[in-house]
Amino acid sequence: MVINRRQQLVRRGITTIELIVVVAVIGFLFTITAVSIRNFIIPSASDTSETIESSLKYAYNHALLNHKTVIFQFDFETQEYQVFRIDREEDGIKEVSITKAVKLPFNNKIFAAIDIGGRRQKEEILRIAYGHDGTGEDYTLLMGDEGNVKKSIQIFRYGGKVRRLEGEKIRAVQNKLEKIDYGVDERSDEDRSNMNRY
Repeated sequence: MVINRRQQLVRRGITTIELIVVVAVIGFLFTITAVSIRNFIIPSASDTSETIESSLKYAYNHALLNHKTVIFQFDFETQEYQVFRIDREEDGIKEVSITKAVKLPFNNKIFAAIDIGGRRQKEEILRIAYGHDGTGEDYTLLMGDEGNVKKSIQIFRYGGKVRRLEGEKIRAVQNKLEKIDYGVDERSDEDRSNMNRY
């Protein structure tokens, strides 16, 4: 009778090996779940570029529908963007915020903006204005790092068109226009540059 009772007591508990196996299985399942949940919590470069594209299209549409100038503003230092509307009032011109400032995720930063002339902007504040007729500015925003560009967001001047492309795809004029001489001005290039000094 004593032996049966002792066996029953032993069978009611769990052994250390069983406990270790259960903890290992739970840890393994947690690791797999955490990795898959990470993709939902931290947005990818595609998600972030899509959000920026929708904000740019919103600025374009708002300018057209309200016949007002709308500005898409991006701050390189804080990595935040926001949309403003320009209102003319009796006491002057005012910028009215029409969206909240949105901060980019830490893994998807815009490190440069390049205009159609090839000039890079990496600091301060970039302001892309859409006129009352929807006319904007030509820019390419580069997302990622200097050596590893994840996405290029191309912004077109007309029609509110925005394109998102993989890698570094810069839309800029590569060749410089040659100077055309119509023979009207007889001064040399040196004389003209001296005139414009002051």
